[in-house]
Amino acid sequence: MARGELVPDDLVVALIAERIDAPEAKNGFILDGFPRTVKQAEALDRLLAERGLKLDAVIELKVDESMLIERIEKRIAQTRAKGQTARADDDPAVLKQRIAHYRKQTAPLSDYYQRKGSLVAVNGMRAVDEVETDIERALQERVPVGG
Repeated sequence: MARGELVPDDLVVALIAERIDAPEAKNGFILDGFPRTVKQAEALDRLLAERGLKLDAVIELKVDESMLIERIEKRIAQTRAKGQTARADDDPAVLKQRIAHYRKQTAPLSDYYQRKGSLVAVNGMRAVDEVETDIERALQERVPVGG
């Protein structure tokens, strides 16, 4: 991850399976940052089908890539100004690598979930509370009452 690379699919899917089977997930769960590839999405579909589950929604945060780079550079400067060490993945070069991986491996998920009718796009460039409200609204529209 520190190099901007993805964790191997088999490991991630095994971890997700373990978490979905945990008692605290019996009333529902949110997967943040997973799946990242169509192959992982297909594995998730199989995993959920085996358990009689389905996704209620897939939230895609739409962002401006150039703004992401500006934000990370600002965060690095603020961290250093406080005399602290920046996280290993707080690096513009690492972010650019992650963006390249995203375009190649993760971006196709939009089409995958759009075809399934699960995709909800949310503007991720708005204020945090506005993004949160948009996500909550999208989930309320898709999650069955009592679900």
